Amino acid sequence: MTNEEPLPKKVRLSESDMKTLTREELCTRWKQHEAYVQILETKYAELCSNDVTGLKESEEKLKQQQQESARRENILVMRLATKEQEMQECTTQIQYLKQVQQPSAAQLRSSMVDPAINLFFLKMKAELEQTKDKLEQAQNELRPEGVRTVPEEVVTHFPTWMCPPHPLSSNQTAHILNRGVMVEVESGREHP
Repeated sequence: MTNEEPLPKKVRLSESDMKTLTREELCTRWKQHEAYVQILETKYAELCSNDVTGLKESEEKLKQQQQESARRENILVMRLATKEQEMQECTTQIQYLKQVQQPSAAQLRSSMVDPAINLFFLKMKAELEQTKDKLEQAQNELRPEGVRTVPEEVVTHFPTWMCPPHPLSSNQTAHILNRGVMVEVESGREHP
């Protein structure tokens, strides 16, 4: 049907029309009615075919979207599995590094039992003791005779109320002590 042809209208016949109309008029009205029905059926078929094709197209689009979503889900699941595996490997490495950094008692004993390492430790210990002795001798040579050093713990814990007041200020005392030490050191150089 084209746009130029007028659309047929629904034919309505009343009982009085059926009695009064001639056979030819009834045939004409019947043909109009048939054309109207034909147009309705054509439109209905077009609508159904459009609906069916639209539904088929929608179904195809939905299938494609579902396949795309399934593919994306598979990719994400694979990535997640890869990340979990990497995380597990990192956890294993961290645990291994912690174990390596904290040697066990058996490892320490085995390192002490090794004669080469034990000899090395003994040499180091002897060298350390010699160095301490040399340091103490050097400090004793620099210290004036009669001056006795007191460990810091004893000095700091000695109650101040037991000390008698000194007539000289601390600066004067330090100056005198420094001068005395310098005189003794210089005199030690003159008389070897």
